[in-house]
Amino acid sequence: MAIESPYELISLEDSLINTDLSKKNQEALALAHKNIGLIKIIKKDYIGAKVHFSNVLNYSYNDSIARYNLIMIDAHLLRGTGNKEKLWDAIELYYKAIRIQPLNGEPYFFIGKSYQSLGNKDFDLILESYQKALSLQLSTELKEKVEVEISLVSDREKKLKDFWK
Repeated sequence: MAIESPYELISLEDSLINTDLSKKNQEALALAHKNIGLIKIIKKDYIGAKVHFSNVLNYSYNDSIARYNLIMIDAHLLRGTGNKEKLWDAIELYYKAIRIQPLNGEPYFFIGKSYQSLGNKDFDLILESYQKALSLQLSTELKEKVEVEISLVSDREKKLKDFWK
């Protein structure tokens, strides 16, 4: 039920809590919240996703996926402001996410995007972040986005260098 109908299981959460929650029910509720959180991330509903990943920690305090996603959500929210100081805070959080999932290239992609938002003339930092993302695990969709970004940044760097020749 946690996989096929996570919303339905969550609708029963209060009733389940009022009965003595078994370990199996706790695991099911954690999984349901995690699945809903992932759906909300895809929809860029970061506030809603944050609620669900926080609920995962109520049932499974050491859940690394929930902890990773909570950090990434906070970083996305900071990056979304466009504020220079908050962009640096977002980069710091992305690095914190890397410590939880060191083989995941996703945080490096967003570090590169953050550097671009700070000022897209620091090509070395941007390209280094994207290259690192490519060297790690990425979904096919995100890998394609990284490759496009590398191409765009490289082209921009070349145009800028050619302009000043």
